[in-house]
Parts: sequence; C-alpha cells; structure tokens
Amino acid sequence: MFGFLASVALLAVQTGSPPARNCPVRYATRYATSLGDLPAQVKADILKSGAIADTGEPFEGTDVILDRQLPRRQFVTAGSSNDRWFVVIDHGGFDRHIDVIGYIPLLGKSGSFTWHRNAVLQGDPCIAINAFLDGVWTPASSRH
Repeated sequence: MFGFLASVALLAVQTGSPPARNCPVRYATRYATSLGDLPAQVKADILKSGAIADTGEPFEGTDVILDRQLPRRQFVTAGSSNDRWFVVIDHGGFDRHIDVIGYIPLLGKSGSFTWHRNAVLQGDPCIAINAFLDGVWTPASSRH
C-alpha cells in the first residue's frame, strides 16, 4: 500500500499544475495555442535549445527522468500584441520554472524583418508577459 501511495504522490509532483494559459494582459493580444501557430523564425529559435512538447503532450517536468525520450520543456501558450510576440514555456528539471521569451521585429533591407529574441523573463507568467509588453528586455546575449 505504501508503494502505491508513494507512486501517486510522485506522479502528482511530476505533473504539477500548469501555469495560467491566458493572463489578464493590459494590451490587445491574439493568443496562439500550439507551436504550429508561431512565426517560423520564433519556432526555430525556441527549438535551438532542444526539443519541446506541444500543449498537452507529455514531457519530463521534474528532475526524476522516467522517459529519456521525452523533452524537458513544454509549450504553454504564446501571443502577439502590436509588433511583439511572447512565448510561455514550462521548463522542467530540478529548478522547474516558467520562461517567457519575448520577440521584437528587426527591420532589414528592403523593408523585410526578422524576429529578434529580446527578453527571457522568469517567474509569474502573467507579470512577465505584461512586463515584456511594457518594454522590459534582457541583454541580447541572454540565451536560455
């Protein structure tokens, strides 16, 4: 019986409670519900850090690795507001945390642009999203 209860407790710790998918944002925001909804450059940048599970797909949320084939991160939500994109990622591991990655467009030649990673904020995703949309950024060398 103890083994069964320990297994249930471990599963509860591993799954955790997902962060809020829609936050009260101070700006008009169009939300994305899947990795496939992201601009191609934003998705490619996120994948540079390794595999990521889409919303609802399994991933290893803690430092207890049960399946080495599962990614350590999971897409939670994303959104665009004015000329900015933000992506919320649940980053598993011993120090499980939420990353809010912000992107702004950089104009290039002949009016084209590329998406530039402008911020990587951690903590409460609702506060981080609003902070990024308010103009908070991190150094360009910030790669997480």
